[in-house]
Amino acid sequence: MRVRLPEPPTGWRAFAGEIVIIVIGVLIALGAQQLVENANERRDVAKIVEALRAELGNDRARWEHIRASDPCTVQRLDAIQQWVRTAPEGEKLSDAYRLFLWNMHSSIWDLAQSSAATSDIPLKERLTYATLYGAINNWRPFINEENENARAMHALLASADEPDNRRQVRFRLEVARHFVRRRQLNYDYMFTRFDALGIEPDDSQLTVRFDDKRLCAPLIRSN
Repeated sequence: MRVRLPEPPTGWRAFAGEIVIIVIGVLIALGAQQLVENANERRDVAKIVEALRAELGNDRARWEHIRASDPCTVQRLDAIQQWVRTAPEGEKLSDAYRLFLWNMHSSIWDLAQSSAATSDIPLKERLTYATLYGAINNWRPFINEENENARAMHALLASADEPDNRRQVRFRLEVARHFVRRRQLNYDYMFTRFDALGIEPDDSQLTVRFDDKRLCAPLIRSN
């Protein structure tokens, strides 16, 4: 028994042509959809990179200020050390070691890591972002330690007319020098990565203006 398929009203050739047209239309639609998705992905990647670069530009400006203040910081530590050796009993220092160290930001990177678009950033560039932000996060407790030591030494110098407080200043001085050296040894690691990403310092978003040369001023002695 032979089974015959019903012939399309327009004939098989015309029917096949209609199928081809439909398939081509579907492929065009899928291609157009893919182009739109690719454009959206590129836009998302561009926005993430723009935000990361803005955040790192701000961070670099903060590091540049800290590095620029180092010579005066060392000069002030030398002056305090000389004062401790030679100052008469009963003398103290006002506003002696008010160190200013910026905190660093990494909130954009924290958000970017949860975005699928971040994986479309070239691997080498993404790894550089990761190592730089890793270093920034590692430095937060170090900056807190240095600020805490500076506050303690500042208070001891303001009450250095008490012999026990003056004796403690010597210890705090050595700790302060260690912290400055620790920062200086790590500048290359940080700035090499800023340079690799082409990040320029941008202090337009800094809400505090602090004189990098402030600690070069003479000590203020008081009784």
